[in-house]
Amino acid sequence: MEVRVDSSASKNWLAVISSHFLVPSPDRVFPLQMSLTCRRTSEEEGTIKATDLKKLTTGRKHDKGIKLYDPGYLNTAPVRSSISYIDGEAGILRYRGYPIEELAESSTFPEVAYLLMYGSLPSQSQLAEWEFVIAQHSVVPQGILDIIHAMPHDSHPMGMLVSAVGALSIFHPHANPALRGQDIYKRDEQIARILGKARTIAAAAYLRTAGRPPVIPSSNLSYTENFLYMLDSLGNRSYRPNPRLAQVLDVLFILHAEHEMNCSTAAARHLMVPVYK
Repeated sequence: MEVRVDSSASKNWLAVISSHFLVPSPDRVFPLQMSLTCRRTSEEEGTIKATDLKKLTTGRKHDKGIKLYDPGYLNTAPVRSSISYIDGEAGILRYRGYPIEELAESSTFPEVAYLLMYGSLPSQSQLAEWEFVIAQHSVVPQGILDIIHAMPHDSHPMGMLVSAVGALSIFHPHANPALRGQDIYKRDEQIARILGKARTIAAAAYLRTAGRPPVIPSSNLSYTENFLYMLDSLGNRSYRPNPRLAQVLDVLFILHAEHEMNCSTAAARHLMVPVYK
């Protein structure tokens, strides 16, 4: 195969493509000679569109062009994200351009959640309003707690969490797109609802495995302090979590706040492909 490129930066991926340009024949294998020219823009950021490879054909009948074979999606980019950037090998994690080290040092989890959702860190007044709205959604319906209580005490915590979060749609039918249509995508209320209720549900799931009743969240503690309070207070309203432990947990929440195209995100996007075709 003969390959000509304009950019030396393109040689690596062209070498991979060229290794696949051998067309099998019933009685023999012969090389397919092809010349490729790469004129990528800066916006493409080292990528090519996989659908463009369909144009590379032998001209034979039923030849639908080149396809990429990438088991495990080890070198496939299904989306360009402005929300986060991860390079695990280099130890790099950025949210909206901010290094994770900077955010872990100087921001709280609610601040980082705001940053991820809206693209900038909140002002003092925006943060106060954001935390207030989340707190307003922290109490879960009694029916959700009854569902958790009905689960076996040795249930897997993730199974309990997923089941309870899924059941929220029963108690908030106005948030069901099948009933509400496109109006559901006034997203702010749904975001605050999940952020507020997730920690309460997670705490209730843990308490179920410990054989203890759920605890109502406090109204005067931070996000992570409230989570620890529900885990350990035994209903004692004067209990205060260890501030050092709350800080460590806050950093842990920040680290796991956004992980780009992880398995669950990729699976959800793949599921929605037929909708947007």
